[in-house]
Amino acid sequence: MLSPRYLEGISDELVEIYAQLEADILQDMARRIARLGKITEATKWQAQLLAETGALKKRINALLKKYDPAIRREIKAIYNDALIKNARADNRIFTAALGHGVSDINAQVMLASIRKTLSDLSRLTITTAYTTEQQFVQQANAAYMKVTTGAFDYDAATKTACDNLARDGITGVQYMNGKPVRRSIEAAVRMNILTGVNQTASAMTMSNCEELGCDLVETTAHIGARPSHEDWQGQIFSLSGTNPKYRPFSDCGLGEPDGICGINCRHSYYPYFEGLEKHYTQADLDEMESKSVEYNGEKMSRYDAEQKLRGIERNVRKYKRQAMTLEAAGIDNTAARQKIGEWQAKAREFTKQTGIERDRVREFIGTKDGKQPTALRN
Repeated sequence: MLSPRYLEGISDELVEIYAQLEADILQDMARRIARLGKITEATKWQAQLLAETGALKKRINALLKKYDPAIRREIKAIYNDALIKNARADNRIFTAALGHGVSDINAQVMLASIRKTLSDLSRLTITTAYTTEQQFVQQANAAYMKVTTGAFDYDAATKTACDNLARDGITGVQYMNGKPVRRSIEAAVRMNILTGVNQTASAMTMSNCEELGCDLVETTAHIGARPSHEDWQGQIFSLSGTNPKYRPFSDCGLGEPDGICGINCRHSYYPYFEGLEKHYTQADLDEMESKSVEYNGEKMSRYDAEQKLRGIERNVRKYKRQAMTLEAAGIDNTAARQKIGEWQAKAREFTKQTGIERDRVREFIGTKDGKQPTALRN
């Protein structure tokens, strides 16, 4: 069993590595677009665009190679720590009920899970390299047209191109149910790590229960759960579905994208034996599920409030990226830094009114020295 709080922060350090990779790519693209903006003759511009695109491709490949060892080390460390924690948590329950636990974590399962996560993120970075080149050419062409038609001067066209690059950051394509889904680097890394680790821990817990003949499990619970998960969080279930005193575990949707341990789900489960104390009382669950907050006079569920805070955090990151890319292109970034200040003020006010803790890690963008673009007040 892994706690919801532990799962929520499990990918933070890996996200930071990818954020630094993203920052390096965005700044490189901005500098190249700024150089292109000074060329007005069509044939020279086209030749320079091809040269810059080829150089960008080499630069991206070099950056991916540079960051790969750190990414691999962090993924291995994440799985090792998480699965040891999961095994120890299960064993405490088994030992309390049976007098003994199970053997250490399954090294083969862990290795297979690490390889799968590395493979998934490797495919993401490959598509990222391709889409980044497309983004670069698209924005470079748009900037060139604006300058040559006289609609914008060189600085304004370059600024618009940098703003567009920074808006969503570097994105990659992953396939869900056979369909392409474009995600930001940060969102994709969080999803892959949280889901991969939770599902591996789930498989180990299920195997342990089968080995020791444990038919009952208790699901974890947390405030702000998806409405569809509130129905089963913090309750006891029968794995076989044959115990008339408890609901069948199939009600939780294990193995389904929207079920327990599904995509971005922070719920997990642990062995339960009758006679042991439950982790959650009905009063605890009622309080979690009825928890609502108020913001600017509007009442909303804890889940909806957390989603709103995620949106505020995305805007903080957006304008930090904008400030960073404009600086790399040699363009004034005052307006972007003012926007950072506006959205950080909204984050402070939101957390003050709702009582939801602010997660500053989610407002972070990658920089070489760790320093973030500074906010300015209007």
